[in-house]
Amino acid sequence: MAESDDDSIADTQLIISAQFATNSLVIPLENPLWQYACQVYSMVGVEAALLVLQDEQGADINLILQALWLASEGRAWTKECIPAGYEKWMVEQVLPLRQMRRSMKVDWVGYEDFRQQVKTLELKAEQYALGMLYVSSHQEMKGEAGSVVANLTLLAERSNVLLEAFDQLILLV
Repeated sequence: MAESDDDSIADTQLIISAQFATNSLVIPLENPLWQYACQVYSMVGVEAALLVLQDEQGADINLILQALWLASEGRAWTKECIPAGYEKWMVEQVLPLRQMRRSMKVDWVGYEDFRQQVKTLELKAEQYALGMLYVSSHQEMKGEAGSVVANLTLLAERSNVLLEAFDQLILLV
């Protein structure tokens, strides 16, 4: 590769990094919900349990993580914790990236480096989604107490997911 190509790639990476700075002026990307989500997601068995809920039950992992985080803070989760625009962000930004990443794993096996870039972008979009949920949770601070089971019960009702589907996750967190 020519030296000018290397410079061009470096310039492009700098531009991308600048666009995805650690903190947005509107959405705080580094926030307690994001930190909690990263910690919980990395616990043994949690990732698998969350993916089963997502893929088999249609549950939204970000909302589950929000409900769990609020419970860890002793706060109740309510549907008001979901901000306007969240679902649109998920449908228009996160889900297409997830679909692309997953299809590349099967249909475009020789493009692993690009699939990893899409995965990174998908994770960044998820971070923005969690930032939106954090801001909304912060604004919805009410005196109501919450627990893991109570919060997931409300989320299950809102999401049309049987509460029993959360049993494995409840055992893990």
